[in-house]
Amino acid sequence: MKAGFSMVAAILIAPLLELGGCASQPFVRAGEPAQSQAISVALVGQSCDRENDPNWSSADILGLDLRILVTNSGAADLRFDPAETALLAAGRSRRPHRSDAAAAIPPGASRTFVVHFLERDAELACNVPMTLAIDRAVTAGGATVTFTPISFLASHQDI
Repeated sequence: MKAGFSMVAAILIAPLLELGGCASQPFVRAGEPAQSQAISVALVGQSCDRENDPNWSSADILGLDLRILVTNSGAADLRFDPAETALLAAGRSRRPHRSDAAAAIPPGASRTFVVHFLERDAELACNVPMTLAIDRAVTAGGATVTFTPISFLASHQDI
């Protein structure tokens, strides 16, 4: 009986443990969704942390995951490539460390993508205003669709 209880408890508790540092949180502040033609790109969640780098005394490591919702209200397919986004902060542009794969989004559909930034920089923190550039990430009919960047603040604290 005891072994059965332990297994059931582990199954019920495991999903709660996964919510730790990787859980998506709301933004303290996020700009309005970027709109162009019949396409909308919105920031819908984030996970941000910053840790001391024991091997690099002058900089910490920022880990930032952004959840991006892309909606196609048009009549033709579009393609979103999250690897073509860029984090703009502290006077520099940074490409994602990793991201979901590029994908087509059919008319009338939406899809959420995740991009992960991993940066060693003393000027970056979760409480530093940042911007996500998406102007190279969306193509429709073979042409790049231009968007204004989306500004955001992940946290009030330097996590």
